[in-house]
Amino acid sequence: MRYLFLLFIFISSSFLQAQDFSKIKMKTDTYKTVLTAERLSEIIERDFPDKEDQVKAIYAWLTKNIRYDLKEFYNPNRKKITTFRYQTIQEREEKIKQINDKIVRETLFKKRAVCEGFARTFAKVCSFLNIENELIEGYVRTSLNTIGKPVYQPNHAWNAVKLNDTWIYIDATWGAGSENNGKWFRKFNTYYYNIPKDNYFKTHLPDKSIWKLRVGRISKEQFYKQPIFSNDFLKLDVELVMPKEGILHKNEKGIVSFTLKNMQDKEILFGFLGSSIAIKPTINTKNNKTTVSIIPPKNSRECFLLIDRKVAMQFLIAE
Repeated sequence: MRYLFLLFIFISSSFLQAQDFSKIKMKTDTYKTVLTAERLSEIIERDFPDKEDQVKAIYAWLTKNIRYDLKEFYNPNRKKITTFRYQTIQEREEKIKQINDKIVRETLFKKRAVCEGFARTFAKVCSFLNIENELIEGYVRTSLNTIGKPVYQPNHAWNAVKLNDTWIYIDATWGAGSENNGKWFRKFNTYYYNIPKDNYFKTHLPDKSIWKLRVGRISKEQFYKQPIFSNDFLKLDVELVMPKEGILHKNEKGIVSFTLKNMQDKEILFGFLGSSIAIKPTINTKNNKTTVSIIPPKNSRECFLLIDRKVAMQFLIAE
């Protein structure tokens, strides 16, 4: 399973977040770069008696040592579905285990993988450490072209880990780096370790209902109608009040507008695809709500909002 992601969505972690991993990374950065899942679990257990620190150590080591496999992502002959024959349920489970273990071995040996390799390796090391976990298959959106256009097969994989009787959600693939202009760039990002549940459905949608209902309620259609959110925006206290959908409609004067909360002392700019200049919109603030309005250039169909010079959200503009 695989999914490509855009550079501006993945910006470096805040200082406070980095502090949470500083002591963990001091140790994991010294580990060998090629290890088996079992050996990695043994070293982590030796160095980190606390279960939460162990999970963070897995995240820190994987994101540092495994690269996203762009060649595999672009391979037109890559099989998306693995088929095999079996006669009993036991035989079926054993063959699935063999396939998954092979993915983990190849990930750790080659030091590169698409999202399934990241997620299955994360799950395998957790299991060796006796940490309850599940691999989640589901949907992510990073392209404006997906707004309002649901796909029908899961396009991403990540992990759920149970710590202190609470499930947290972890995406080591997105925590490791990003692609831009055909090249992959490593960029450690702690936002995708324990993704905040309030923002979970803005970026990730599990395929199985049980993993959706543990966070909230949303349909696939609603998920795909949203704007594209960057983690820079999601780390802020800012809230998009309206519109809730990712397609902006012009009024009779050709103006598009939306409303935000908690925008005190923040710079707002607007950009349009194909233009190298960001434009300052009309801004009106009242009772902690900020209304942003702008007339898009003629024939503009894709735009993005910048908050403090960082891309926050992307929208389509209705014709």
